[in-house]
Formats: sequence, structure tokens, C-alpha cells
Amino acid sequence: MKYKFIILAALLLVLSAFQVLSQDYWLRVPSPTERILTKCAFVDSVYGWAAGDSGTIINTTNSGASWQLQNSGVQNYNIDDIFFLNRRLGWALANDYLFIGSIVLQTTNGGLNWSESRFPDSNYVVTNIYYTDSLAGYATGFSGRIYRTTNGGNNWIECVIDTAGCPYLYGFPKHRVSFINSTTGFLCGGKYDIVGAVWRTTNAGVNWSTYCLTPEPLFDIKVINENKIISSGGDFEFGAITTTTWNNTASWKYLNIGLFGVARDLAFRTEKEVWMPLSFAQAWAVHLDSCNQDIPWISVPAPDSTAVYAAKFLSPSLGFAFGSYGAILKYNTAVIGITPGSTIVPNRSSLGQNYPNPFNPSTNISYYLAKGDYVNITLYDITGKRIKVFVEGYRPAGYNNFKFLNYGLASGVYIYKIDAGNFSESKKMVLLK
Repeated sequence: MKYKFIILAALLLVLSAFQVLSQDYWLRVPSPTERILTKCAFVDSVYGWAAGDSGTIINTTNSGASWQLQNSGVQNYNIDDIFFLNRRLGWALANDYLFIGSIVLQTTNGGLNWSESRFPDSNYVVTNIYYTDSLAGYATGFSGRIYRTTNGGNNWIECVIDTAGCPYLYGFPKHRVSFINSTTGFLCGGKYDIVGAVWRTTNAGVNWSTYCLTPEPLFDIKVINENKIISSGGDFEFGAITTTTWNNTASWKYLNIGLFGVARDLAFRTEKEVWMPLSFAQAWAVHLDSCNQDIPWISVPAPDSTAVYAAKFLSPSLGFAFGSYGAILKYNTAVIGITPGSTIVPNRSSLGQNYPNPFNPSTNISYYLAKGDYVNITLYDITGKRIKVFVEGYRPAGYNNFKFLNYGLASGVYIYKIDAGNFSESKKMVLLK
């Protein structure tokens, strides 16, 4: 009888552990769009916005109980960034990348109406915007320059970048702006397969110093306190990365966290628990000890094979994330925290959305296999005509990556399909020349 009790207790322990590992940490909620959502902005626990493909902007005024579409006035271009200073005043950026330059959208009534203007330097692609008050703002993007305004965007002044530490870095993209007060701010960016960097200003953006830190670009940066700063990023081949300073930029420590995907956002649920959406990898990286590099990151699958790009916690029990096909995810309040030592992995195969998208000349297609199998990837045009079959051969279980190169194809919409044993799935991608 004693041994039966021990066996029963062991079985209950195993079942309990399984339930913990299979918890739904995020729940999908109704969305007013099927467009991909890549950026979000919240000013408090009640008002928030998300933005993405084809000029899409959505917002909530009731803590995410419902979301509504807003009319940005933009239809043909993606919203590359969105920022709100308060419930009333906000900005967004869109780009056609070819002819008219960057489009600056501004609202003074919470997004009910958006006015449109052109960024004065039409040769420069602005993809990130940030304001410390209604007059002082900052804009940057792909060409590496940093601009500031002191009159609400009526005029923009180019900032001075000190490149002594990284003389070749001036023209590299800059991806995220963050200020901790009116004078001290940070930028992160870089270029694939070359470098990831952080820039800092202590005089309201007039001058910026440069720190070359990682072998891959950085996409988000968070200031935890006056000494501790963390930045995240990565690439398609080597996975997600972080770099952290504990002594106010005097020194930085780089870490490849060992998980597939690119970490495009940092969302702190608590002071210690950090969630990083891994975009096309359709998963999260979670840390339980304030990004202490002696503690490993945990992999958590995103629900419904969602590619998650942006996330924000407004309190330990209220958080939102946004991603592919208009996905809005709400943190499951029935689950608080993750058990240390968890190793959570997806239990079914899935095909990721290619990134970048649109693309030229190449893009990356990620896929997850629940078990090892032989893989074919087939390319079709929009009419369904088969163009080419790429024989990948046998691929192991887990996350895999396929790099697609433009083989002289014309601009347009294409469909890529994966076949691996009984698993088959397809998605659309856009080639722009």
C-alpha cells in the first residue's frame, strides 16, 4: 500500500508539472483587423494603440476590453512607429520608401483624427519617433541620422553623433528611442552580420555618443534604473541576443540567449520577470531574474502560432501583445508567473511569416517541426502558378530557417508553402524592387 501511494504521488506530480508547462499564458482576444500589428503604445492602463500593415491603427479606451480601428488616412504604406505622449497627443510614421519620403502623422484628439505632413528631408527614411514633451521630439531611422525638434515638429535639426568608438557606424539603422528624463536618452540599432550599437545623449539630443556592443542589430532598449540598461535584438541565423550594463554604460555584457528568433521588444511584467517576443519564431523568451546573465532564458510558445512583434505590461496582471494576422493577445490573469526551470516548447508544427516583408533582395522563412521530417518549400505566384520547389531535405525537430533569394522575380505578391510529412501550410509574402 505504501508503494502504491508513492507511485500515485509521483504520477500526480508529473501531471501537475505537465499542466504548468502547458498553461496558456496569453489568450487571443477579438481584433478589428487581420493586418499584421508590429508596434504598440500605451499611456496608462486604460488607453492604448497598436499599428502596422497598410496604415492600420487600432486603439482601446477601456483597458483592452474592446479595440476599434482608427482612420490614419494612410492605406498603401505600413505604420513603422507610433508614439503617444498622453491620451490626446500622438504621432505615427509611414514610408513609401521610393518617391515621397517619410509621412509624419499627428493627432491631438487620441487618434480620432490624424493630420499628415512630410518629413523635411525627403532623402531620409524616418522609422522611429519619440517626444519628451509636446515640443521636444526625436526622429531617426534607416539612414543613421538623428534629428530633434524643439517646436513640436515644425522644424527638425540634425544631431551630432560622436563616432570615435565606431567610425564606420554613422549610416547604420537606428531602431528605438527611449528617454529617462528631458536630457538623457538612448537609441539602439545596427546592421545584420556587422554590429549592434547603443547611442546615448545627456544634453537633450544635441550630441550622441556611440557604443559598439554586439555582432547583430539591437531593436529595443529599456532603462531599468540610472545604472541598469538592457537592449535586445538578434538575427535569423544565430537567434535572439541581449546586452546589459549595470554601471551606467561604463561596461556592457553581451549574451546570445540560445533561442531562435529576433527579440524586437522588451516587456517587464514585474521588476524581475521579462517577456521578449521573438517575432517570426512564434515564441517568447522569458527571464525570471531581471536579465541576470547567469540565469537561462525560457522558451514559451505563442498561441495559435502567432508571430508576436510588440508587447507591453501595464501591471503584473494586465498585459497586451500584438502580431500576425491582427493578433491581439491578452495576458492570462489565471496564470501569474512561470515556474523557474520550465522548458516549454510547441507541440505542433507551424510555418512562420517571412521577415522582412516586404523584402528585396532576400527574406527569411522560419518554421517549427514537431518531429524531424523531409521538407519541401514551394513558391507560387498570386494566380497559383507554381514557380519553384526548394528541396530542403531532412530537417530536425525544432526551429529551422530557410533563406529565400530573389531569383529575378518581378515585384508582387507571392505564396510560399511548406510540406513536411503530414504537415502543410502556406503564407503570403511581398517582393518590392
